[in-house]
Amino acid sequence: MNIAIYHPTLNIFGGGERVALTMANLLSGKHNVTIFTTANVDKKKMEDFFKIRLDNINFVLLGRVVSKLPSLASVKPVLLLKSSYRKLEKYDLVIDTCTNGWFDKKLKTKTICYIHYPFFYRKKKGIKSLMNKLMIQAENAFQYDKIFCNSNFTKNAVSKMTNKKLAVLYPPVEVERIKPKTKLNRIVTIGRFTYDKKHEIMIDTFKDLYSEVDGYTFHIIGAFQENIGIYKREYLDMLVEKAKGYPIYFHINMPHDEVLKFLEESKIYWHARGYGETDPDEMENFGISTVEAMAAGCVPVVINKGGQPEIVDHKKNGFLWNKPEELIKYTQDLIKNEKLMKKLSISAIKKSRKYDYRIFEKRIKEAIRSLF
Repeated sequence: MNIAIYHPTLNIFGGGERVALTMANLLSGKHNVTIFTTANVDKKKMEDFFKIRLDNINFVLLGRVVSKLPSLASVKPVLLLKSSYRKLEKYDLVIDTCTNGWFDKKLKTKTICYIHYPFFYRKKKGIKSLMNKLMIQAENAFQYDKIFCNSNFTKNAVSKMTNKKLAVLYPPVEVERIKPKTKLNRIVTIGRFTYDKKHEIMIDTFKDLYSEVDGYTFHIIGAFQENIGIYKREYLDMLVEKAKGYPIYFHINMPHDEVLKFLEESKIYWHARGYGETDPDEMENFGISTVEAMAAGCVPVVINKGGQPEIVDHKKNGFLWNKPEELIKYTQDLIKNEKLMKKLSISAIKKSRKYDYRIFEKRIKEAIRSLF
């Protein structure tokens, strides 16, 4: 079978890109898989970063003119799809992993959508809001044969826009290959170096906590790509400056296998995206890194927003916080009580098994079989 995966943003190197490449990898064993993207693809760079084999996967660069439109152009995703229909129709199956929602029945092939979050339908003001709403209506959105959402948080958002049947399919995590090691006094957070990840909140919190936690260090792991719109050098420079004088370390573009090893030797995992925000768009829609940290035996102390509460059960396998004072308190509770740390670590490992890669693989393959 010839399968096309539509994912324009491969150059971002985030969780959505990991899902797209993982899906391509698991399907390429028995099918011809091609990824459609607007990014210039450096296979070696992606393989080194994600540790995913891409030998049998083809890449097609699409919509060079459309992709250069200013980011304000709400119609860009629609134009990209429209310009790609003739190419995509040659495939038996098209899988949209980039949360577009705009495939319609003019595309005469089987379709699956994997939605990370419906960002295209943000509650913007003025003309952008009007354009987005018109696109949803005019394009008869969500006309896929099957639609998967990466969390119940995302499903709830999408269900307000369509009556189509939605199913939750959590992103794939290779939890079985992650093995906790001897733990060091380390707190870790993972997230690309963009404003929405709220690294500065965690840095300030660690600085407030530092005098009371002897011997602990804070490590910030994340992707950063020069000349890619969502990454701002001034933001990273600000974080580095803010961290000066404290045992806070930055690990930029660390390969994924090294990230997992780092988690295996760390005790606590922090996450803060969504702090101070009321717009669901600005919250983590799932949290692959949180699951990986739990599989590694790190106790998660993460914000009580977005998809994080689906992963972490408060006081059972980690903690959920609403304000920095709680982040400090829960972290102190763990550091001062080794028995509690051990108990929650074991529970976190058990909970992580719910998101095993093999579950994702099984359900995707079942979905494809049901369409043919």
